[in-house]
This record gives sequence, structure tokens and C-alpha cells, in this order.
Amino acid sequence: MISQQAYSQGIIISAGGPVHRSMGGASTAAPTSAIGALYWNPATISGMEKGELEVGLDLLSTDHQVQSTFGPFEGSTDADPGVLPVPNFGWVHPILGSRWTLGLGVNSVAGFKTSLSADPTNPVLAPQPTGLGGVNSEATFLQITPVLSYAATDRLSFAAGPLITTGQLGIDPFVFDGVNADSTYSSGRAAKYHWGGGFQAGAFYTGQNGVNLGASIKSPTWMEQFEFQGKDENGLPRTLTADFDLPLIVSVGAALTSYQDWLFAVDARFIDYANTDGLGDSATFQADGSLKGLDWSSIFALSMGAQRRINERIQLRCGYTFNQNPIRNSESFYNVASPLIYQHLLSVGASYNLCRDVSINTAYSHYFENTREGPIVSPASGPVAGTSVTNRLSADVFSFGVTMRH
Repeated sequence: MISQQAYSQGIIISAGGPVHRSMGGASTAAPTSAIGALYWNPATISGMEKGELEVGLDLLSTDHQVQSTFGPFEGSTDADPGVLPVPNFGWVHPILGSRWTLGLGVNSVAGFKTSLSADPTNPVLAPQPTGLGGVNSEATFLQITPVLSYAATDRLSFAAGPLITTGQLGIDPFVFDGVNADSTYSSGRAAKYHWGGGFQAGAFYTGQNGVNLGASIKSPTWMEQFEFQGKDENGLPRTLTADFDLPLIVSVGAALTSYQDWLFAVDARFIDYANTDGLGDSATFQADGSLKGLDWSSIFALSMGAQRRINERIQLRCGYTFNQNPIRNSESFYNVASPLIYQHLLSVGASYNLCRDVSINTAYSHYFENTREGPIVSPASGPVAGTSVTNRLSADVFSFGVTMRH
């Protein structure tokens, strides 16, 4: 029941920066920008024509509504998380006279922020212990990805590197630890940034017929146990803990470059939420009232993008993303605070070359509204007959950035 607003394939952000975003996040075989090349397949940096430094900023605005019923009582509450900034950075540098290429990405790869006020007219948000009360949460997972790519031949490249991740969480009410003596949940704010790590590897092949192929794997990101500062029923300090990792991700892709001034790309992705600590653990309440996990399902996602060079200065792009929903209807209550349920995303964007080696990039994405509805669940007795909780979510993202080539 962490309340989160994100624009992602579940908690994972599907794209970074305006160029990558306007291609629908398809980049496993299409290195259209430094951020995009590093995001899903590090081996594609060997296929870039020049070295590149790219910086981007996404601005996320969400529309999240929670509606619930309990017998004759019914209410609806809108969240007010504000606009969430999401920065991205990518640097690619071919080593002259060698087959090696260096890369470094610094990207917000997962995150959310929301604020739902306590609402006595909305059963699920009624004050504790009757309901959850106000639900406020925020999370940021920033990933640092140094990469080394080797061109084994003129057409085939391999790459690998570590995933260095830092995360910050705040959850109110903190339902992942036991209740206080008065049957209320404490709020929880992480006392520090927590760290974790993993690895990634990829392969990239450039075909003679203009068809490029790519594949990559990102291991689970294993985070240290999160510790939170809470309070007991008397207002005295209490330490809370929870385990949350980021999932294994496998991507394959293809790109078509044989048509003059056109580029087409498609990615297929598997995200293994079901076997990820915290996200995939069963959504059951323990004897102390703590929620074990969110019970997310593993999903497949499909991304498609097209790029058209209009002239020496202007490039236009569009993209589409579809992904399965990691949250089942029966789990709507557990995810009042994690309604990451979008399935359809449409993006458009453009780049304008100020000069040969500098361009400005923009993009806009719309996440179409989706809903999940299920019963209210009591920690003591399970699903409550005659009740329902509906999460409704849509989002818009505005992106802009600058690319400098060398």
C-alpha cells in the first residue's frame, strides 16, 4: 500500500531523456542517443557514429484518483503529488585507434511520489485505525552505469558493466512493519540513502541488409535492507525495516536502417517482478499486522519507435509502448499507494541541430488512463464482502535536453 506515482513498466521507468522517450523507449538495437544507447543495451555504444554527451530532464504530471465503497458509504479522493523532475545523463567516448568504447550513464531508473489526504468520506482513506488515513510516499532510485564495450568485428559488439544504485524511500503509513499497540501504523522515513548493486551485459549486431539486432540483460539490483525512522503509539522513536530490490530485466530488439532518412526500432522486454524482494512477495498480512509484499506479477513489454530526418537540422520521432499489468484487480487494495497500472503509452518528439555537433531535444508522452478494482482487505479477516477499492491513473511527461557530440 505504498502510494506511488510513476510513469513506468511497473516501478521501472521505461525510457530516459527526450530522444529515447520519443522513440517509445526502443533502443536495444537502435543507438539513437547516448542515454538511449546506455539505457537498455550497453553494447550499442559501439554503434554510435561519434562520441556524445547528452543531458535530459523529464517532468512528470500524474492524475491519480482513489475511490472506495464500504456498504452504503462511498467516496473519491484525488492525489496531489505535484510535478516530479527526473534527470538523466549519458556519456559515450570511443577510444581512438582501438575497438573499445567507454560509456557512463547516470539515470533515474525507478521512482514515485504522491500525496493522498485523509478523507473521512472515502472509506479506504478514513483516519486510522478504521482506514489508512492520509497516504504520502516518495521514492527515488538513481543508477550509475559505467560501461566498457568491445567491437569484436566491424559488425558485432559486446559490453558489460556494474549497476551501482542508490535509493531513498518514504512511506506513510508504513504497512511493511508491525502495527503499534493502538493498532495504527507508524509513518516511515528512510534515515539515509541506501545502496545496492548488480550487473548488466549486452550484444549488438549490425547486419549488411540494414537490420540491426540486440540483446541485453540487467541482473536484479540487490539493495541493502531499508531502515526507517518511525514512532510508536506514545510518539517515541521506533526503527522500521523493509526489503526492496529492483527486478531482473531481459531485452531483445531489432532496428531497420535501410530506408533513407528513416529508422524503425522495436524492443521486447521481460521484467521479473514475481521473483523480486518486496515487489514479488505475497500480499498477505502477518500476525503483527505487517504486509509481506505487493505480489506483483512478472510482465512482458513491447516498445516501438520511428525516426525521420527531415533535413540537416530537424529530426522527428514517434513511439508507442505496451506492457502487461503487474497488478491484478484482486490486489487493488494492497496497491492503493502503488497504482502503477498503465498499459498504453504514446510519445512524440523532435531534435533541432543548432550546429553540426549540438542539438536540442524535446518530447511529450501520454500514459492513457487505466484502472484496477478489488475488495478492501482486513489484516484480521481478509477480503471484506460488499467493499471495493478502485485506482485510476493517467500521466503526462514533458522532456527536454541537449546533446553535444565530439
